[in-house]
Amino acid sequence: MIVGLPYGTHKIGHTAVRVTGPDGQDVVYDFGRYGKVWGPLKMQGEGILRVWRGDKSVRRYIAKQRSFRSSIGYVIALSPEEERDAYAYYEELLRTARWNKGYALHTRFRLARDYDGVLTQCTSIALEGIKHVWEREKWERLLDPKYNVGQGFNRKVRAYYFKTQDKLERRETVVPLDVIDSFKAELKRADSLITKVNRYPKR
Repeated sequence: MIVGLPYGTHKIGHTAVRVTGPDGQDVVYDFGRYGKVWGPLKMQGEGILRVWRGDKSVRRYIAKQRSFRSSIGYVIALSPEEERDAYAYYEELLRTARWNKGYALHTRFRLARDYDGVLTQCTSIALEGIKHVWEREKWERLLDPKYNVGQGFNRKVRAYYFKTQDKLERRETVVPLDVIDSFKAELKRADSLITKVNRYPKR
């Protein structure tokens, strides 16, 4: 997990996931509101997944992030089989995408699902691979719901966010700074599910 910290007037942060594919290449899956937006508080939009495939592209993604924000990379303890399953999960999202468009070092896919600030946003997509391969008890240990406080949201967004979570009975930790706090707690365990922390300071 690569968690980008807030910067300037952007108070929430960003999360992408980095997975090693069966061919040994790293891939960054970077979901966001990179297209048209709509709805209350602009919390809905086109679900665009940017895919950075291979060492050169991954380095470019990290360098691009470092040009304006600091990020933290958390290496999660997946078995080789679990990582292959997580990779296959994201590749299936690409297979069912509405369209894709290639750029020099990444490809943009319009997913079948739209962006939603509560249900389908950068962090929730970055965490779906883990949720796909782990039992709920295990991933909720890594992402303890008690850290779900909506750090970085203004008053209106926080009210909308928790009202929607309560309505859907989905109190999950999916806001970048909340995820960092949950990961910090996990790192204190002797048998931590996080094996390494990489820091990418702003340059």
